[in-house]
Amino acid sequence: MDLLRFLLIAPLALLFVSCSSSLPPSGFLGKDDAHLSENPRLPFSRSWKNPDVDLSQYSRVAVASVRKDRLRSLGRGLAATSERNIGDTAQKDADKMAAFATNEFQKQIDKSEGISASLKSNRVGSANSKGLAILETNLVELVPGKPAAQVLKVFFPFAGFLNRPSIGIEGRLVDARTGQTLFAFSDLEKSEISYLDLQKFTYYGVQRREVGRWGSQLREVVESNGDRMIQDAFPIQPITW
Repeated sequence: MDLLRFLLIAPLALLFVSCSSSLPPSGFLGKDDAHLSENPRLPFSRSWKNPDVDLSQYSRVAVASVRKDRLRSLGRGLAATSERNIGDTAQKDADKMAAFATNEFQKQIDKSEGISASLKSNRVGSANSKGLAILETNLVELVPGKPAAQVLKVFFPFAGFLNRPSIGIEGRLVDARTGQTLFAFSDLEKSEISYLDLQKFTYYGVQRREVGRWGSQLREVVESNGDRMIQDAFPIQPITW
């Protein structure tokens, strides 16, 4: 009965709570941000593919460490009401998430049969840069989950809407030899509206799930030159693992 009630009210809830919205620019992308726009074929809030390049010609991707120097503060609103926002805990969490994302992007992109991905070293020699793209990313937003609110949802279903973990990122692929931007994107992801989402009983499980999706989506962008329809997760998921 509870699941049936969820299926009936979820479409209505979707009118008030968007699962994906645009991420305000942090300045990380510089002039590239002006090119970004919504592309219904790609699963990012905004993106841009350089029309003068063919991404499928790049057989190697060097993943630079995810930056977080432009990470936004949790502020004083609902997002800030978390025990993860005490002292320097939020900063330490961001450090761990950035390290996780760096390795996850490398792992996911490297799953392609036509692309090898590695972690970027400090130096990329021009003699060894043919067919090499560098992935540069910046963590902009990281809102922890509220496991206590998720437990409370068992007794008061609408309490679940207090638990809206999110993660926002900006990034671009650049030619290792010329520095030319090949592809740029910006995305803000929040948890899907779910009857049961096990990751929402944790602080950062939802964000790690989204990071994995980003890595897979970026792999598909390079493989298809950004010409293929790449689906994002549907915003209503009765059960999410």
